Amino acid sequence: MMQATTFTIAAVAFLCSAAAATSPPVTFESPCECRDNHGEHRWAVKNDPSTPPLDANAIQAVTPSDVFSWPGPEEHLTQSSERTGIENNWFSLTGRVVAVKVEMDGDLHLALQDATGDKAGIVVCEIPAKQQWCSIRETVFSWTTTRFPFHTSSDRKLKLIEAPIITVTGKAYWDVGHAPKDQSNRRSHLPGYAAWEIHPVMKIVVNGPSLLCRIGPVAFFMKPFDDEKFIAAVRDALNQSLSRK
Repeated sequence: MMQATTFTIAAVAFLCSAAAATSPPVTFESPCECRDNHGEHRWAVKNDPSTPPLDANAIQAVTPSDVFSWPGPEEHLTQSSERTGIENNWFSLTGRVVAVKVEMDGDLHLALQDATGDKAGIVVCEIPAKQQWCSIRETVFSWTTTRFPFHTSSDRKLKLIEAPIITVTGKAYWDVGHAPKDQSNRRSHLPGYAAWEIHPVMKIVVNGPSLLCRIGPVAFFMKPFDDEKFIAAVRDALNQSLSRK
């Protein structure tokens, strides 16, 4: 009996892994169109079409380090939970874009950290692959070197050519899939990231552009025509480059 049970478990595991291996890649036809993207966990919550309230006082302004300091949710959440607690609240999160990637469900994943200072904490903000979010996705893709169409069989980090300071508006979202079992506000495999997100993003305002500059092996971001910052950045980059030799 034990041998039969073991065989059955092994067979199921094999079939599941084979199915995952044969899943078609996701095709990004354009900033707004995806094929074969797939997602199911808390899907209605992730694609909540609610628009921000007209009353600005109903939207709380926060920074990534603020969100990073939040406690986890008061009640236990699962992959099928509806919105609860502060997930029903609206926030405007201001920070610098430090990473952009596409995910297998078609979402665009933005990572934001504080625009100034050195406080810890990076917060993920996600933009669904639906027509309602088309203009926002076009804006975000314009900060990268992405060319369409492209295919991917896993989440893919995109190369940034800009790292703007932005304000995103949306509801809070607890990412059950990346949160630890004790529901502390840290991603399981990325402790520098909060498990709380802004998802979905309903509005983006670009507060200031930054260009990616490189001197030898040293890369840095600067605002266009910011002469003093440019000179300081060049000096620092040259010093770093010389110290590595």
